[in-house]
Amino acid sequence: MSKLIELTYVSEPVQGTSFLGLMRLLYHSYLRNLRLEITGALIFENNQFGQVIEGPEDVIDALWEKIQKDDRHKNILLIERKTISARNFEKWTMVFQGDKELFKGLPEVSAAIDEVNFPVGHPLLAALRDGGKKLLK
Repeated sequence: MSKLIELTYVSEPVQGTSFLGLMRLLYHSYLRNLRLEITGALIFENNQFGQVIEGPEDVIDALWEKIQKDDRHKNILLIERKTISARNFEKWTMVFQGDKELFKGLPEVSAAIDEVNFPVGHPLLAALRDGGKKLLK
């Protein structure tokens, strides 16, 4: 049995990301992650992505290699990779910070966004609070 790994990174989209583009990303990522038994969260804020993925070590390492080669984003920076004894995220979700106005007419999406609870002091939150400025230089 493979170790359980949590990997955290930030990146920027190569070009502007539309609402529809984000929804497509969420949908395809959700289906893939469900199949691969990956949980975590994807945050989009200030035109920057932050993602936490957790799952079996071999699956996470393969996905990380794929992410680094993905030409849809740039300035990809690994924040942390660590072994965990239990998952911090029970399901995979996407979190939009600062864009809640977009979801006023979509209560199901709003509810899903509000459900995620990051562990206190998670390094992804610190990286995004900083706007990634220190990390992406």
